[in-house]
Amino acid sequence: MAALAIDVVTLYVARSEIQRAADAAALAGAKAMADSGITTLPTSDPAFTSGSVQTLAQSMATAAITAVLASPNNSVEGFSVAPGSPAFNFSTAPGSTPVNDPHVTVTLQQTGLPTFFAHIFGTRSATATASATAEAYNPANTSSFTPVAPKSVKPWLVANIDPNTSQPFVNPATGAVESGVIANPDFWLTADCQVGFHHRCHLASNPNPPGLIGSPKELQYLPAVVTANAANVCQSSCGSGNDYENSIACSDMNPYTCGGGSPNAQWDMTDPVNPNGPASSAAQTTDGVECLIHATGTGTGQGQDTIVFGSWPTNPLQVNSSVTANQVTTSSSIVAIPIIDVTTPGAFSPAGPVTVIGFLQAFVEQINTQFNPNDIQIKVMNVVGCSQTSNGAPVIQGGNASSPIPVRLITPP
Repeated sequence: MAALAIDVVTLYVARSEIQRAADAAALAGAKAMADSGITTLPTSDPAFTSGSVQTLAQSMATAAITAVLASPNNSVEGFSVAPGSPAFNFSTAPGSTPVNDPHVTVTLQQTGLPTFFAHIFGTRSATATASATAEAYNPANTSSFTPVAPKSVKPWLVANIDPNTSQPFVNPATGAVESGVIANPDFWLTADCQVGFHHRCHLASNPNPPGLIGSPKELQYLPAVVTANAANVCQSSCGSGNDYENSIACSDMNPYTCGGGSPNAQWDMTDPVNPNGPASSAAQTTDGVECLIHATGTGTGQGQDTIVFGSWPTNPLQVNSSVTANQVTTSSSIVAIPIIDVTTPGAFSPAGPVTVIGFLQAFVEQINTQFNPNDIQIKVMNVVGCSQTSNGAPVIQGGNASSPIPVRLITPP
């Protein structure tokens, strides 16, 4: 019996190993689906109705799953596991998983696992199997949503207007996202603060709320009130400024809630936060962004990663590492930026709480004085939208670091 127990324990270990491999593969596949942009799209978007983005999401997820299972860290009893054929769910039928919440299921099987003492019963090999399902949840395009509260969000409260179309990114009542937003060109963010005026942000267009200015149009933002958090994670060369600068350069662990129709953020009018202010105030934004994207100065070609737009959704948005010159699946230049409802009464006269109704997942290309001080050039990769109506489910804490879209396992361990 003691000898047989060795075989039983060995097979339990193999079962645990294959379950961990399935979990890791499913999570990697779900992240790849989120990166494809599929969760952002309303079902009327041409990229979805044509089936192009579904094909892209499946190919990206399959490639990620295969790469994860090829790692020696995900072997079973020292042997690599074949990825099999992942199952995907992009259904939009009533009662089914909507497009904003795609699922991927990974089922693994490892045959021929050796036995030792079970040979006396004629059993010379065994099989271990496991399955895991993960989701990439975006509350967008649903009238009743499960609240999300991402962290590591950058303190730029951007107006809810797409500079490329002059249409809202998000419908604040329904959470619907503008069609075609991922395929639009990049654009610039600029602070809605008076240039060189004091060390705090006074609205440049007071009493009007942030919006679009200039030609080509720039999207205005307001600096958010930031509080210190002992859990913040900073690079070794960063984290030396005030809370606002550190929130840009570091991973800010303060969560930002989304939607619900009530104010849930505050814009900052305190000294010395002003991206357009005198040199000492303006330097907080400049230094924070340069540190975030590993740039040695303003403009392009300063050591930061780059993005290739390609022909989405036929091909994914591709990020190239400035260090290795290889394509990478994540980058410090990919950030989450809150979108605010600029119709909130009293929020901008002169200052008050605002309502975050969504998030941009964006790639920061550079910081420069293109049109105004501290202009930030970005490319939209995803949009999270939240309606006014929560479904009462617990808040999903997730979507940390480079994405506001939570990715999680939804099968029991």
